[in-house]
Amino acid sequence: MKQLYIFLIVLFCLPLYGQDFSDEWTGYFSFATVGDIDEGNGRIYAASENAVFIFSTINGSTVTRSTINGLSGNIISSIYYSEAFDTLLIGYENGIIDIIVGNSENVITVVDIFNRVSIPPDSKRINHFSESNGFVYISSGFGISLYDLGQLEFNDSYFIGDNGSQLNITQTTILDEYIYASSTDGGVRRAIVNNSNIIDFNNWSTVAIGSYQGIAALDNTIYLASGSQLLQSTTGTNFTPFQQLPETIEDLEANEIELSVVTENNVNIYNTGGVLINSFSNIPEFDSDYSASVILNGSLFISTLGSGVIRVPLNGNEVSQILPNGPLRNDPFNISATINELWVVYGEYSDTYSPRNRRRGISHLTTERVWNNIPYDSVLGARDLSFISINPQNINQVYISSFGTGLLEVNDEVPTVLYNETNSSLQGIGANNNSVRVNGSAFDRQGNLWIANARVPNILSRLSPGGQFNAVSFENDLPDVIGALGIDDLVIAGDGSIYLGTSNAGVAGYDPNTGSFARISGEEAGANLPNDDVRALALDRNGSLWIGTRRGLRVLFSPSSMFTDSNVTTNAIIILQDGIAQELLNDQAITEIVVDGANNKWVSTIDSGVFLFSPSGQETLQHFTEDNSPLPSNNVQDIALDPETGTVYFATLEGLVSFDGSNTGPAEDLEEVIVYPNPVRPTFNGEVTIKGLTARTNVKITDLTGNLVHEENTIGGSITWDTRAFGRHRVASGVYLILITGPDALETQIAKLMIIR
Repeated sequence: MKQLYIFLIVLFCLPLYGQDFSDEWTGYFSFATVGDIDEGNGRIYAASENAVFIFSTINGSTVTRSTINGLSGNIISSIYYSEAFDTLLIGYENGIIDIIVGNSENVITVVDIFNRVSIPPDSKRINHFSESNGFVYISSGFGISLYDLGQLEFNDSYFIGDNGSQLNITQTTILDEYIYASSTDGGVRRAIVNNSNIIDFNNWSTVAIGSYQGIAALDNTIYLASGSQLLQSTTGTNFTPFQQLPETIEDLEANEIELSVVTENNVNIYNTGGVLINSFSNIPEFDSDYSASVILNGSLFISTLGSGVIRVPLNGNEVSQILPNGPLRNDPFNISATINELWVVYGEYSDTYSPRNRRRGISHLTTERVWNNIPYDSVLGARDLSFISINPQNINQVYISSFGTGLLEVNDEVPTVLYNETNSSLQGIGANNNSVRVNGSAFDRQGNLWIANARVPNILSRLSPGGQFNAVSFENDLPDVIGALGIDDLVIAGDGSIYLGTSNAGVAGYDPNTGSFARISGEEAGANLPNDDVRALALDRNGSLWIGTRRGLRVLFSPSSMFTDSNVTTNAIIILQDGIAQELLNDQAITEIVVDGANNKWVSTIDSGVFLFSPSGQETLQHFTEDNSPLPSNNVQDIALDPETGTVYFATLEGLVSFDGSNTGPAEDLEEVIVYPNPVRPTFNGEVTIKGLTARTNVKITDLTGNLVHEENTIGGSITWDTRAFGRHRVASGVYLILITGPDALETQIAKLMIIR
């Protein structure tokens, strides 16, 4: 039994190897907020919130690494590059360490600290790395750990507080025979670095009391950061004031010839004699707070919390910015896609629909796959931007809801008009009636934009293509909806009827054709809603209304019956789990539902990632989480689907990623059927895509002699084929016929596919 126990411990400590998902996934991370920076071999290594970019000072190229390439995706707290071992270490707030050796595509994930149950979760933060004699000393929230760079193995951990207690070690440095460790709660402690029993806390002595955020050695002097004061010592004890800075010291680093001291708005550089030789502050083009700095090839590189990395020549004035193209931020709240384009906003409201007063801009991913960002100072004062509707008749016109200031119209990426209580039918609440809480919106088939306006009598407003506003009052027919704290989603059926998800009044309906109102609520036992807090609505290709609440999922198969039947009932999806009947997504907090071209349902949740269900919901086709995919977080705020490519975008609390699906919407006819790749070459191991199909198309694939190798009936506009004969063996080289027959055999098409093995 003892041998088995030892085996399990060894297995538990083995490193994990991150998977590269770049074949199917794409990341869209912001690199504007850089918390730490390092240099080596002519490159700058910059750690943004949960991704990394590497800039070459030799050729000016930039490479990014993220969850798509195997990074853990958590919040990065420290980064270090070992030039001797050509190895990059990335430390996270949760104690995980990712390691990349050379140009390897593989990421080694070290989980020893993360998995250590004796350490509280808030004490596992990786604060700093320092290297000596082939080892990296890891400063963390509990003590010091040692990592062997040559063997890529985790070594000992040192608990150096009183009686072996945990200390929040902020940084370590080595001078002569000693290793020094600064801490926020135990002063500065040192030990003989080559002591064979350095793991024993009794071999560590306290050389300074107090709270310190950093320590570094230059020449024969130890420098120590305490708040805004820089201290020094040439003996390793008896630290004396060196310089009082106007701001708190954010970073303290030394190389062989210089010491850099970073505050929020300033970087000071000192030589080995302690003389100030350079000082940089108030760079007008980049007013973001500084976080760290390094010096490389005659330039100072400053990491900032909003402007990426700033490059400042030490003997010149040509300041430049290093910032990979990306969105404004890594916390998207709402997204909307059209063909090869995506719009993103970052405003938000609380779970109880209280405005947050977020003053943030807008991001637009163009057809050229370039991000164009609109800063907050250009959005006409609109705050808490929370929902996006793209005009299907003019995709250059976008309407963005503000949960507090109205509706923003954007034309050709230029914010044009902010509609509010003064210039539209929108209404506000509050002392001055100027808190205009607009959220869900949608275009109908006539080009009218319907807008949800919460907590006012005119719950709905209609903006016509000609620019005229008309309001719909719910005051007499559905007063309970006016009392709802928020209106979340809004969808429009093919017959023009409108359905609204509310915070505490269930689903409300309005039929503009008849002027009828209706509502289904969890208060009505027959309605079968698990909860009246409805956060997501979607109409599928059969006309059914899928309803996502804070407590689960329901389907209303004939939503128009709301207007004629006072006893309408929603349905749970019942599945078999281990032979036991269970309700699909029971008690799950659902944030969005999107229907793809094959009538499958993408469903996002607050803490369980994203699900892809079959058209009926009976089969789970995919379940993406941060553990099995590049999702940076299991809290997925929104989903958007590109109607042509089938690409599915996921907005999470820690970044934006996409999955390259293939379920596009059905075409009107079979005139533009496309088969790709064609030909299939020997090096290709993926699936052949056939797109441009109409709904309910029959597709047969045969060889030239008429032998059938694949058959499928479609719902959406595309299918894929793995080039296997009915899923068994791969077909041989040759020409294959794709016989396509539309509904009722009224339309046919034949395509050819060449396969080369």
